[in-house]
Amino acid sequence: MSAQPWFIPAEQIAQQRKAQLLASLEEARKAAEAEGVVINGIRYSGDPSNRAALLEVVQFAREGQQATFAAWKDSDGQFHANHPLSDVEQALQAIAQRRGALIALEGQYQAQIVAGEIGSIEGLSWQV
Repeated sequence: MSAQPWFIPAEQIAQQRKAQLLASLEEARKAAEAEGVVINGIRYSGDPSNRAALLEVVQFAREGQQATFAAWKDSDGQFHANHPLSDVEQALQAIAQRRGALIALEGQYQAQIVAGEIGSIEGLSWQV
């Protein structure tokens, strides 16, 4: 039976560090997504549950041929009267575009982490 080394090889430590960075990178991208977008002064969160809710309400409004919502609660908890469906549709489109751009940026950062060019996700820009 061969003896196990009492230390962790530097290569294994580096791989573990990269795996931690990649997990943190994904979390950071998701946090940036959740910031969402602002359309006509109203913020729409980009988190998964809000994206699903927006899709649902747009579908409902379209099926009911409804152009406005009598009351709308935004992602900051503020209420708006006679909120236009077109703003919600515009927000959904902007969220999707932003999400795609953030995923592309995450891919760039991921490649840099794998290549050893980035050793920390602190200070990475998520401006898209």
